[in-house]
Amino acid sequence: MTLGTASSRVTGFIRTAALASILGMTGVATKEMADSFNLANITPNIVYDLILGGVLASLFIPVFVEYLATKDEEEAWHVANSVFNISLLILTVVTLALCLAAPYVIKAQTFLSHGTRATMEANATLLLRFFIFEVIFYGFCAIYTGILNSYKHFTIPALAPIANNIVVIVTVIVYHYYPNIYVLAIGGTIGVVAMAMIQLPWVRRTGFRYRFVFDLKHPAVRKIGRLAVPVVAYVLINQIGLWVVNILATQVRGGISAFQYAYIFFQLPYGIAAVSIITALFPTLSEHHVREKTGELIDSVSLGIRTTAFVVIPAAVGYAVLAKPIVRLLLQHLNFGTRDTEMLSSVVLYFVLGLFFFSIFMLILKVFYSMQDTKTPMIIAAVIIGLNIAVDFIYFYGFKTDVMKVSGLALGNTTAYFVGAICVWAVLRRRLGSLDGARIASSLLKICLASAATGGTCYGVSKLIESWVGVSDFWAQLLQVSLAIIAGAVVYIGLALLLKSEEMNALRRLLSRFFKRRQSELEPHGVDPVDEDSMMD
Repeated sequence: MTLGTASSRVTGFIRTAALASILGMTGVATKEMADSFNLANITPNIVYDLILGGVLASLFIPVFVEYLATKDEEEAWHVANSVFNISLLILTVVTLALCLAAPYVIKAQTFLSHGTRATMEANATLLLRFFIFEVIFYGFCAIYTGILNSYKHFTIPALAPIANNIVVIVTVIVYHYYPNIYVLAIGGTIGVVAMAMIQLPWVRRTGFRYRFVFDLKHPAVRKIGRLAVPVVAYVLINQIGLWVVNILATQVRGGISAFQYAYIFFQLPYGIAAVSIITALFPTLSEHHVREKTGELIDSVSLGIRTTAFVVIPAAVGYAVLAKPIVRLLLQHLNFGTRDTEMLSSVVLYFVLGLFFFSIFMLILKVFYSMQDTKTPMIIAAVIIGLNIAVDFIYFYGFKTDVMKVSGLALGNTTAYFVGAICVWAVLRRRLGSLDGARIASSLLKICLASAATGGTCYGVSKLIESWVGVSDFWAQLLQVSLAIIAGAVVYIGLALLLKSEEMNALRRLLSRFFKRRQSELEPHGVDPVDEDSMMD
């Protein structure tokens, strides 16, 4: 799954590089198409998450797993079909309504621009009328992914975004030679359709067959509906936070794009490592809760926190040190200039300062959802998003330059999740009685020591290469970033071995067994349940 997710993230990086290079970011010559595309493209995600995204992602798996474990499989499929049809109906109605209301949706996010970005708003409105139909197919993706993950099959859902990324990459290349906005509008929408439909053959192999049923009275459907209220409130609070970011960022030319591109950089280690760990743990956590195995639940949470930290902390340190060289190497081509690099690398820096706290916050939220507790995340989210909005305004209007204003929005995210991680840790520890704190603290100390040395190595090698060969051409930039990352990785792994890191030993066992794993893991029926030993590996 991690390899699949990594492949998705790598193609996502290529997609970002293509978008940034061809659409630019802060330049006037590109007609602000980058901000138009990104604003229109994130709106369907906001709408989907607001309507059903949080419900399907957080509640469908625990309830479906519960029925698979305690009832017969036929009834579980009945529940899945009911949820599928109800979701599809709701998303279709909302999509059609928002297609008509597209100008008002865009205006709600750009009204503080005071009419200075009329071209951007007009293009974003046109793109949104196409992109809004992605909402329906995000619903397909959520149900399909939930079914596959419930059967402990993670490979295809992890690979599915590659289809979307490839379609968008081809789309922007075509747009480069034929710069018509409808190319972006149609291609962007087809990408999400491909991401959803590519999972269908594997879903069918699990035994799923579509049935036209709307069983609103079924206990499982009613349970999801009852639990959904706090989840919808939680998502609403989150979307208010994102809405505020959009309102502030649109006041700066390239602000929306800088924030979105930086978020993609920020999400790479989280998406490859943390999401893989969280996704793999989620069905297991749900089973531990259903079977009332509190000790195993605590062990799994501890494992998730330690393995997440082992990857994301050194990644955050490396990002912070190499932010500008990485952005320059990957994006500074065609219409993406040095001013764009300065802005984006600054935003990336302030984002990655909170990478570990964000990852832990999201992991522990999933623990609450696995326990079918939706109220606690909602309450904590209200506090954290309120804090995030407050510091966003303080940082945005407190900083003077455009670069620092957008960077302040990233710093607001870091501030909020630092506090959020502490809050969810304290609440969960009180709920479970323990979180294996001594073991986690010991691992964190070793990880931080190794990461500090890694950061120093990356910085030293980067500066050394820059002084020797410069960074004026692509190959020099590639040499600078590659050698710095390789040297940092060697130092980190060496120190992890020297400090006898538990997580490093688990990684060594995993690598030694990697090529021996059965090829049947790629088949839906070839996936074994995730037991305690396999999770430790």
